[in-house]
Amino acid sequence: MLYNSILETIGKTPVIKLQKVIEQFLESSKIAIYVKNETFNPGGSHKTRIAFNMIKDAEKKGILKPNAGQTILEPTGGNTGLGIAIAGAVLGYKVILIIPDNYSPQKQNLLKALGAKIILSDSKKGGNSHGELALEILFDNPNYVMLNQSSNPANPEIHRLTTAQEILADFSDKSIDYFVGGIGTGGHITGIGEILKKENPNIQIIGVQPNGCEIFKNQFIPHKIQGLAVGIIPDVLNINIINKMISVTFEESRQMMKYLIRQEGLLVGLSSGANLAAALKIVHELNQNQPLNKEVNILTMAYDSAIDYLELLD
Repeated sequence: MLYNSILETIGKTPVIKLQKVIEQFLESSKIAIYVKNETFNPGGSHKTRIAFNMIKDAEKKGILKPNAGQTILEPTGGNTGLGIAIAGAVLGYKVILIIPDNYSPQKQNLLKALGAKIILSDSKKGGNSHGELALEILFDNPNYVMLNQSSNPANPEIHRLTTAQEILADFSDKSIDYFVGGIGTGGHITGIGEILKKENPNIQIIGVQPNGCEIFKNQFIPHKIQGLAVGIIPDVLNINIINKMISVTFEESRQMMKYLIRQEGLLVGLSSGANLAAALKIVHELNQNQPLNKEVNILTMAYDSAIDYLELLD
């Protein structure tokens, strides 16, 4: 496998069927949980997909020009910023990232290593403190280019064109009954969900949110599950395709992250644990309706690596 650039390796990530979870949590042998492991992307996150696509889209529109010395400014919890920093390093852009001050120090150091400038926002001002600060900086520096992942159509579009198509190919011989996804910008659950619903109108698209947040009601509280419920209903989120929201606690998410690492060997982060916690709540509901008369397949996502969350594994 020879590539001209690390950017050519984005996508085509594997889907893993969970094995130990069957023994420990699933009372019915007819239920299966699958995880699309996006940690295989460059930078270890699904966000590299959208970062590169938003940059390429801006280049097509003439907003960005490779190696012209332009500066990309973006508010991010880290993973999109990592994708932008990787693409920026390859394509010759300066990168400034606005990150909440309660996000992983390890991730901040990695972003700096890639050449990005980091500016911290005051997380006490709310879940969108980094977005608000980015707009202030953009106002003072109108020559900067903000990709604005929460409003950029190129965000969900790359998931329609790649992630969803990969899933359909992998499940060509079996149905997906539930797709479970966390909601940050809403890009992947929108892009994937729209395509999966078009293919199978009966699929249930399940959103995951931190306990105490109610995205449909535009209610947000401070929480510790990075990347979820960022304090706004993002413009790119298609709420019409979501059948149900499931709330999970920080501790449930942490325990399921530890479970995926220690029992399944998947070195994934906290929001991935949140997805499994939500998937198991679906399993509990299904178990209440025994006996099942058909196989049920639940698909969820692993978003990023455990490397950024090592302090939570004690």
